[in-house]
Amino acid sequence: MKHIGIYTGALAVLVSPALLFAQTDFSSGTLQVLMNLDNSSNIFENVSLGATLVVAFATSVMVWNLGRKMHGGVFGSVLNLFSIGMLFVFLGFAVGTPWLQVFDSLYLKMAHDSLYIIGYIMMGLAANKLLKVIKGE
Repeated sequence: MKHIGIYTGALAVLVSPALLFAQTDFSSGTLQVLMNLDNSSNIFENVSLGATLVVAFATSVMVWNLGRKMHGGVFGSVLNLFSIGMLFVFLGFAVGTPWLQVFDSLYLKMAHDSLYIIGYIMMGLAANKLLKVIKGE
C-alpha cells in the first residue's frame, strides 16, 4: 500500500505519451480518436465489471483482516460485522452479473435482493453496536 504512489506515477509516465500521440491522422486530435473506440465485444464492460468484483472482494477481506487483528475488541467485532455485511452486498452484486443470466431472472432477483438486505442488516448491527459503545451503554 505504501508504494501505490510510485506505481501510479510510473503508470502515468508510461501511459501519458501513448495517449498524447495516439492519432490516426493529423486532422483528428487525440480526444477524437479516444472517443471513437469500438466496443463491439463489450470488452470494456467486462473489464470494468471484473475490476469491480475484485476490488469489492479484496476490500471485504481487508476489513475482515483488520477486525481480526484487533483481537476481538469492540471495534474488532464491529469491523467483523461490517465486513460480513460487505461480503453479502458483494455476493448480491455478483448474482446480478451477466455471466449468471442463464438462470431464471426471478430467482436471480430474489437472491440479489435477499443478499443485499442481509448485508445491510449486518452493517446496521455493526453501526448499532458502535453507537452503544460510544454512548456508554
